[in-house]
Amino acid sequence: MEPNNASTPSTNVDDFVHSIKNIDRSSFAYDGDRVNALREAYALISRLETSWDTVARLCITQPALNAVLKVSQDLHLFEKWLEVGDEAEQSTAQLAELTGSDPMLLCRILRHLAACNIIVEVSPDHYKQSAFSKSLLEPVFGAWIPFLLMPEYLAKTNYQNPTDPNDGIFQYTKNFEGSLFDYYDQHPTESAVFNNVMGSVMAKQAGMLDIFPYERLADAQPDTSATPLLVDVGGNVGHDINKFLAKKPNLAARLVLQDRPDVVRQAICPATVRAMAHDFFTPQPVKGARAYYLHGVLHDWPDDTARSILEHLRDAMTPGYSTLLIHDHVIPAQGAHPQATGYDQTMMVVVSAFERTEGMWRDLLRSVGLRVEKIWSSPLATQSVVEARLAED
Repeated sequence: MEPNNASTPSTNVDDFVHSIKNIDRSSFAYDGDRVNALREAYALISRLETSWDTVARLCITQPALNAVLKVSQDLHLFEKWLEVGDEAEQSTAQLAELTGSDPMLLCRILRHLAACNIIVEVSPDHYKQSAFSKSLLEPVFGAWIPFLLMPEYLAKTNYQNPTDPNDGIFQYTKNFEGSLFDYYDQHPTESAVFNNVMGSVMAKQAGMLDIFPYERLADAQPDTSATPLLVDVGGNVGHDINKFLAKKPNLAARLVLQDRPDVVRQAICPATVRAMAHDFFTPQPVKGARAYYLHGVLHDWPDDTARSILEHLRDAMTPGYSTLLIHDHVIPAQGAHPQATGYDQTMMVVVSAFERTEGMWRDLLRSVGLRVEKIWSSPLATQSVVEARLAED
């Protein structure tokens, strides 16, 4: 995360948001004034964004928007919606029936369209068209929407939600049989780039301790100084552990980093941190740790596969002591952040998986004997930390 410039005067956020909330195209008497205001608004965005915000917008949110616009066009979504009525509010289920598409797939598409202000989110899972979405029916606007492989694949499957990690959009694009991870095992040069990107994402985003209070990890028993405090499962090369140590440098010997052998060999954390090659689809070898931590792991996997990962961690946890911390997107029922919905589309493309809503997280954890203690969020992050314990605790 990039620090704020301490020399810049503080801004009252509530006053600022209130001052711009009701400004739109009709707020200007002359179009030249509107154009000038728009230019300054673009400049403001560039000043407000961190480098990560800009990369996420350009490389995740915007490409995903291009793709879902093309899928919407292929489904004739906006035409069929307009036939129902110019101002008709529609639910996801109604629009799925109108378009003959998978409701789960369409839910993800509509959520990203709303997060990017293409359509209007009226209430959870209910939407209205905007002036812009209606304008896409005019060739002068609609013809600009590009053709991408995600829309091509979804058309081929008759608009079903991708669920097979071995046979999805990534495999269709690469003409490959097997999972994303199988592909990178066979393509080491691309794998190195992928691992670097994943590590960089962890390095640039808010750390766990920016969201979750360290005091919650304080030992519940007095004789546990030698017990691992935190096991970072699937922790890449250790960016999260280094962020943890930046705030708690004396705890290195009680931290464990786990990932695939080829990844953990490149660990960048201090030598006093225990770096361990581990496959999270096998039993967890570190028993009774204070916390097991998963950052950006479970969004790679559908529920059936995620259960396998969680069951191994559940079996390693000590009742009344151990906790599970899941650092991932928790998509709200309404008002999702465009980075979260952009990530959701990205997960669909690369691993046939998804970002989960709060209800989906609770159901998944409950299915393996875990319960949500609390979901921690922060204005510093688009992701949250789900704190979970054994159901009998």
